[in-house]
Amino acid sequence: MLQTDWIAPLIAFGASLTTAVVTSKITVRLAIKRFYAEKWWERKSAAYAQVIEALHHLREHADTNLTFSYLEKDLPIEGEKELVDKLQQAMAELRKQRDIGSFVISVEAVVELNKLFSELEKSTKERDWQAYLDCRLTAIDRCIPEIRRIAKFDLAIM
Repeated sequence: MLQTDWIAPLIAFGASLTTAVVTSKITVRLAIKRFYAEKWWERKSAAYAQVIEALHHLREHADTNLTFSYLEKDLPIEGEKELVDKLQQAMAELRKQRDIGSFVISVEAVVELNKLFSELEKSTKERDWQAYLDCRLTAIDRCIPEIRRIAKFDLAIM
């Protein structure tokens, strides 16, 4: 009779211990999964922000040059150098994000970047400086809202 008095509490303790171990393992796995999902979201968000910022610099270059062209004025040398530097960095960033591609950003975003590069390439066939810049602005202005829409959808922030 004495032996049965300690068996019930021991079984209850064992069941509680098993439940605690299983629960803690599940909790840790869920926390790790959430941590990785949040880090991945941050990386995707940063990539889209870099793409949109690069598109901004492309647009700024074309828009500023077009404005000065319409005014029939020369862009100040220092301003032109800064715009060209930002343009080169922006093009490099867009190529990098396109090449990294669907590893971070969506396939749809990569397709949009490819369309942009194709349209920018077509603009080089323009003989007139203003037509060239206008063609570039049209391509960039088409791309920016599309990339924003894709980013919002991909990041689930609609």
